[in-house]
Amino acid sequence: MIISRYLFREILYTLLALTALLILIYISHRFMKYLVQASVGDLPADFIFQLLALKLLSDLMLILPLGFFLALLLALGRLYKDNEVTAMAACGIPVPVISIIGFGVIFASIIGTLSLLLAPWAESQWTQLQVKLNTAAEVGGIAAGRFKEFNHGNGIFYVETIDTDSNTMNTLFVQANLPHKRIVMVAKQGYQTVLLGELFMVLVDGHRYESKPGSLSYVVTEFAEHRIRIPKRLDAPKGDQREAISTSSLWFAQEAPLQAELQWRLSLPLSVILLAALAVPLSHTTPRQGQYAKILSGILIYLIYNNLLSVAKKWVERGDVSPWIGVWWVHAGLLLVVVALFNLPLLKSGFRWLFRLFYSFLTKLFLGILHLLWRKGISEK
Repeated sequence: MIISRYLFREILYTLLALTALLILIYISHRFMKYLVQASVGDLPADFIFQLLALKLLSDLMLILPLGFFLALLLALGRLYKDNEVTAMAACGIPVPVISIIGFGVIFASIIGTLSLLLAPWAESQWTQLQVKLNTAAEVGGIAAGRFKEFNHGNGIFYVETIDTDSNTMNTLFVQANLPHKRIVMVAKQGYQTVLLGELFMVLVDGHRYESKPGSLSYVVTEFAEHRIRIPKRLDAPKGDQREAISTSSLWFAQEAPLQAELQWRLSLPLSVILLAALAVPLSHTTPRQGQYAKILSGILIYLIYNNLLSVAKKWVERGDVSPWIGVWWVHAGLLLVVVALFNLPLLKSGFRWLFRLFYSFLTKLFLGILHLLWRKGISEK
């Protein structure tokens, strides 16, 4: 029990440090991406942290298993490097494999909660927010003194100053190029509003100039208030994305893509348990090899395993593989690797016995052939 608590503490400290590092790298990458979108006006700056928090909650189920696996390799590798495992073996105490796998089961329950409950909720909230932002982004993120395109490049919008307290814009210029006419509008003030689910730009106290392409005659209209409907973007995400569907809705689904999504969510907590079992034999090192000797091979195995899961999911989605087989063959393959590593000394002795048997057979066969050739040469003489 004391050894298990000591090992849990070592793994937990390493896990927290690695997870914090991975999350920091993830947040930095995402934040820079959203910051660039906000700088060009594709994303209102007020929504950056909302999108970042939702996307982080959705992707934590992919970050945490890698951090847990590396934490196990580093913690166990340090025990081998400092000869603590050797001292435990001298006292008749083996590496607590059951306790490590039990810790993996506890951590898998956390990943299961994320993948089955929290991540779909975060994806649905992120999708809804994206729909709203993609509509508002046509005129959202407006910066004073800068021209901004809208309506897929068919219109240009300019505002001289913005009053952030009242959310009003002063001295506006709008140009819209339609198939059969060109419209230019100037106004003293303007603001945005949403009516019946549609986004409108309202111009106050201005003039509208309308002309046909190539014509020098204009129709001038003076208005006290003019509304411009901002059309929705064609690339707005749909609300029926599989990642955003609740897990309860996937249990009895018959469609192959939905079954693939359910198997993917169930695979994440299962992968944590398998990776915990894999880390025990994989972390075995000699003091001369060092604590980080098996990190490269561990990351390589993880990448192959994770990529195979993604490929298996795509095969199920396309109908190339039956849902009964699904992604489970990848887990079965990793389980065979774990069993092989745990029984590596026995396999080595078995391979040596087979090699010796094969070598003895080849030697006797070669000597028999030489004996037959020698007898045949004597009889011919």
